[in-house]
Amino acid sequence: MTTTSDSPHVFDLSVNDALWLNMDTPENLMVIESVMWFHHRLDPDAVIRAVQERVVVRYPVFRCRPQLSGAVGGRDEWVEDEDFDVHRHVTVHELGGAGGRAELQEFLEARFSEPFDPAHPLWHAYVLEGNDFGAVMIRFHHAIADGTALARVLIEMTTDTPEEGFDFPDVPEDQVHPADEPSAAEESPEDRTARRKRDKALNAATQVATLPVAAGVKATTGAARLLEMLDLDREGSLAAKAADHTVGTAGTLDKLLVGTAPDIAIFGRVGVAKRADWAPAHDLDTVKRAAKTRGATVNDLMLAAVAGGLRRYLEGRGEPISDAMTMIPVNLRPVDEPLSPYLGNRFALVALDLPLDAATPVERLDAAHERMEVIKAGPEALLTFGISSALGMVGSFTSRVSRTVQEYFANKAIGVTTNVPGPQHARYFAGQELVGILGWVPGAANQSLGVCIFSYNGQIRVGFKTDVNVVPDIGNLVAAYTAEMDELLTLAAE
Repeated sequence: MTTTSDSPHVFDLSVNDALWLNMDTPENLMVIESVMWFHHRLDPDAVIRAVQERVVVRYPVFRCRPQLSGAVGGRDEWVEDEDFDVHRHVTVHELGGAGGRAELQEFLEARFSEPFDPAHPLWHAYVLEGNDFGAVMIRFHHAIADGTALARVLIEMTTDTPEEGFDFPDVPEDQVHPADEPSAAEESPEDRTARRKRDKALNAATQVATLPVAAGVKATTGAARLLEMLDLDREGSLAAKAADHTVGTAGTLDKLLVGTAPDIAIFGRVGVAKRADWAPAHDLDTVKRAAKTRGATVNDLMLAAVAGGLRRYLEGRGEPISDAMTMIPVNLRPVDEPLSPYLGNRFALVALDLPLDAATPVERLDAAHERMEVIKAGPEALLTFGISSALGMVGSFTSRVSRTVQEYFANKAIGVTTNVPGPQHARYFAGQELVGILGWVPGAANQSLGVCIFSYNGQIRVGFKTDVNVVPDIGNLVAAYTAEMDELLTLAAE
């Protein structure tokens, strides 16, 4: 990351990050949402101090706003918000009414379509006060970082014990301006070792459960590097590596370049309003055992359950059934690499045909496993990474062209499905035990269904985000998924 002035908090807005900034539309904002909930209400002052110390100070991008040059070939930047105030970004809300699940769901849905003010940093945290529980909803624009990095940020806000790390200094009520982090020279060897261990553990704990990328592709930093990666004659280039992996190459190109949107009811013209819901949690060890009976992974089983839920939902509407493509993020950050203070997007997308056509839950599980194995053996992550990098560079010249090309690919899928394994032991935030955590992924162009699978403390949950025009009855979809999941686990136990 290159700084562009004497200030340490003015730095380049990378082409990959600018791509997501330019993809915003009123119908589908490029915003990643999450919610954490607790058995008791939270102390708002403790939340503000936690966000200030563990997010704003550590990661300068959270106190910066995007500044686009507007000129052809101009340099886009993150610049520090001179009026930054943490109280603008962390606000307290009483849920009202019965103060229960329904009120929480209504609050979340109302936020999904609210754009950020580009004059200030592109994030917001809502401290929610329910009748007998507390929650924190946090929204991040995708330009700040990808979902894997933001999951890391969320977990870094939490602690191993209720008391750890919450002896904060007083924070002025009128204005909070973060101090710079200690320099490497000021950090003791013991603290540096401890930090590196923490970074590695947190990174491993929040890796997206996806694919081994064949060549460990790292983020493209310029046009010259991209051209090298796409040069078929250059040994080690992205194109050459793709050519070396013939399994799935034709299918990949067909999906990305030729394939068309599925003719099913869950693909339709999206509007502004969204729905949010989530299914009951399942025991993670039980899910692991069930997947193992078929030689599959937890990720395979969860994808099969999503496919089966979609099939049951469409059958309930009397709609025709056909396989439906979803996009799956692939993390490109090495497990042992700490997060950059500038965060950013370092991921690729692969396309998976969810096996709705398979007739039974077990057949759907087998099909999901087989299709994921083909993707793992092929070059799809490499190809899509190269495509997204090229689109980002196009976007640095004209956002309209970038958006048009990106929408071409996005409109081949019904949405995005991501799987984030969190820590498998209890964590604490603002002195309270974290009971559960969920996320919702944004869709692009005409995508109408986002699915986020999140495991934490021995349980695995699925959050659904749908477009009101396309899936107005999200509760029926969640019930259909739950029925499929329960049947899968019952069959595996027999």
